[in-house]
Amino acid sequence: MIVFILGGCSGVDTKDKDQEIIDRSEAIAIQYLKEKFDLDVTITEKKILPKMAMSWVTVSGHVTDHENLIFSVSVDYESNEKESFSFNTELEEFLVNKGYDPYIRDRGGNSGK
Repeated sequence: MIVFILGGCSGVDTKDKDQEIIDRSEAIAIQYLKEKFDLDVTITEKKILPKMAMSWVTVSGHVTDHENLIFSVSVDYESNEKESFSFNTELEEFLVNKGYDPYIRDRGGNSGK
């Protein structure tokens, strides 16, 4: 009986830790999109990748009030940095029209102006 209780608590701790990682990664993705492209976004999906594969959380969504402008940001939850940014052609056109080039990378590997 004691082993079962301890094992159950361990699972809860892991779930809580994973949720903390997901929440932190979501905040990093939102901040990246706001700072680099001045976008307000709505998050529709958050997914932590299997730890044996990569230490990434993928955060997906769309520009607020523009459900056709879709993006995905992968965040390395060990370094707390954006690793990749992908987007549909509609968002690409939207960014270019705002004066941004989503393919230009700065010293930190971030896209932007």
